[in-house]
Amino acid sequence: MGDGIGKAALPLLVVSISRDPIVVASLLTFASLPRLVFTLPFGALIDRLDRRTLLIVAHTVRGVLLGLLALAVFTGHLTVTLLYGLAFVLGTAETLADGTAETLVPVLVENEHLEDANGALYATSVTSNEFVGPPVGGLLFAAFPSLPFLVNALGFLGSTALISTLPSQPARHALPRELWWREVVDGLKWLWSHTLLRSVALLMALTTLLDAAVFALFVLFATALPGVGSVGYGLLLTVGAVGHILGSLLSPYVSRRFGAGRTVLGSVFVLGLIYLGLSWVHAPLLLAALLMLDGLNLGLSGVVRVSLRQQLVPPDLRGRVGGAYRFVVSCAAPLGAFLGGMVGQTLGLRETFAIAGGLALVVAVLFVGRVNNRAIARAEQQVGAQTAQS
Repeated sequence: MGDGIGKAALPLLVVSISRDPIVVASLLTFASLPRLVFTLPFGALIDRLDRRTLLIVAHTVRGVLLGLLALAVFTGHLTVTLLYGLAFVLGTAETLADGTAETLVPVLVENEHLEDANGALYATSVTSNEFVGPPVGGLLFAAFPSLPFLVNALGFLGSTALISTLPSQPARHALPRELWWREVVDGLKWLWSHTLLRSVALLMALTTLLDAAVFALFVLFATALPGVGSVGYGLLLTVGAVGHILGSLLSPYVSRRFGAGRTVLGSVFVLGLIYLGLSWVHAPLLLAALLMLDGLNLGLSGVVRVSLRQQLVPPDLRGRVGGAYRFVVSCAAPLGAFLGGMVGQTLGLRETFAIAGGLALVVAVLFVGRVNNRAIARAEQQVGAQTAQS
């Protein structure tokens, strides 16, 4: 919930400092850069050390930094440079936390129940992170700008206390410490040699680039519409969260009905239509409907992708292969945010959304032969055969 509060408050904070599209989009760039820089070494670290300890460290760092941000806002010492620096360090801790948490689920849940477990976890997370948090963040920011960041800090510290009650989760595999870089290379090689997961990673990298270009500018677009202020912006995010919750809960059923391949690829087609819709919508209610659809689409495909990766990657490689996957995808986010800011400043916000929509449809067509139900069935059969042999 604390993180959801920050999700609404941070963009509002940077907009209160500057409404320059490049300055606003650069916040997402700095927050995304750590995924590019640290995802690979963190993958090796996750396969070495106790996963519970890593989560505690990551959340404690985030709580302390957000407390410092609240202090800077309260005392009036916040600058754009300081905000960028805090966004980078917070993104670093988030990168470690996300990679670590993903490796815990398949330890607790059997393969046939992964989609159901991930769907329930995603829905629970989104309920607090995106449904409850953002409107509260908008209200708190409107009342007192430093308050949402203080509450966010307390949320992370509370999360740390809860995580400390979990049993220890030691890694199953460790190499001599001087060979850590070889572990990183092993993760990259494994991902690149796996035809299906390599294609999914490239598909997600391209869609992440487009998504970053669009939503780095979304706060400027939304708050410029009549009747949408800081509170309205938080409510719009909440509407998207409702769709995300529904998509997460429905994902296992949709995947079993249409297949994982159609679910993943179909989400890219839908994404293109959503971006095109953003390019012409003027009414806040229509914008809310598009955000609802976007959240539903994200929830449906996100659960399928992470479950697929957990199922196909060997346990001793999950940290490193997961890190390699997120590295490939995350390379696109800073670039997409920067390009979105440049195109938005040059051509306009709506034009940027229209270009992103057209490109998303092209990307979906290009991957029809690579990401489909048949390819996923072959990959699952290979895992079954390897398991039987071992």
